[in-house]
Amino acid sequence: MDNSKYILGLLESVLGKSKPDKNGADHMFHCPVCKHKKPKLVVNIKTGQYNCWTCHPPTKGKSPVSLLKKLGISVDKQKEMKSYFDGDKTVIEKPDFESVELPKEFVPLSIIPKGINIEHRHAISYLKNRKITDHDIVKYNIGYCSSGRYRNRIIVPSYDKSGKLNYFIARSFEKDARLKYDAPSCSKTDIIGFEYYINWKIPVILCEGSFDAIAIKRNAIPLFGKTIPKALMLRLAQSEVKTVYIALDNDALEEALTYAENLINMGKEVYLIELGGKDPSDLGFEAMIKLLHNAKQLTFADLFTKKMQLV
Repeated sequence: MDNSKYILGLLESVLGKSKPDKNGADHMFHCPVCKHKKPKLVVNIKTGQYNCWTCHPPTKGKSPVSLLKKLGISVDKQKEMKSYFDGDKTVIEKPDFESVELPKEFVPLSIIPKGINIEHRHAISYLKNRKITDHDIVKYNIGYCSSGRYRNRIIVPSYDKSGKLNYFIARSFEKDARLKYDAPSCSKTDIIGFEYYINWKIPVILCEGSFDAIAIKRNAIPLFGKTIPKALMLRLAQSEVKTVYIALDNDALEEALTYAENLINMGKEVYLIELGGKDPSDLGFEAMIKLLHNAKQLTFADLFTKKMQLV
């Protein structure tokens, strides 16, 4: 099985957009170690070998798993990458304790700065263009950073059921950012996105990102990707939730069908939302409500038909 597209997708989610070489296997990235202005880090998505022409040997190796490990990328992503390379002997070590803290440069957007603050203005403008309201900014404690690792990025925190920070995403509001999204390097296995706002007695909606969940507004859980964390699947199984809506992108249809089947086996009513190639954050609240109301409950026959269409 050729896993090249998955390997490249995972690498670009960490390193930003790449430039393919003529052979199609080598991809050039901006190196996060030396931070050279030109893309000097080459990764071969067929063999797994990588090398930065500026700062090697630190950024040189035989497996992208070891690259992710050197960069301090989450254990989950290391394991996902390792699954694409049979026989990869890179040892993945899970930290004894992983905690998440907001960046020290974080400033809530609900705090109005004194005088002229360009970053604050750009952050507010970006959110308004995405139809994020003042109420959303206060509710989710959305902020920004004007310096540090997350400079010129919107910060959207996620809190657990007790109100403790369990994750955050950092979305660049620069027009030509090399890496649109960034996030803390931690395992997402035990994370339930926006858990603090979830009512486990009514239908829930599973979506990919924070902005998708904010757009949906009502009991939406961001997965921060395309994978349902183990903690969330367990919580759904143990909860009083009877109905689950799955609103994932078209490129995650295979995963969505697998999750739907698991949830149906748990006795849940499952609805697969057809997004038409768009994200919930692009569609907006009113359009998403219409899709939710018009959705049809999935049966095992529906699952079989949709799986056959993927073959």
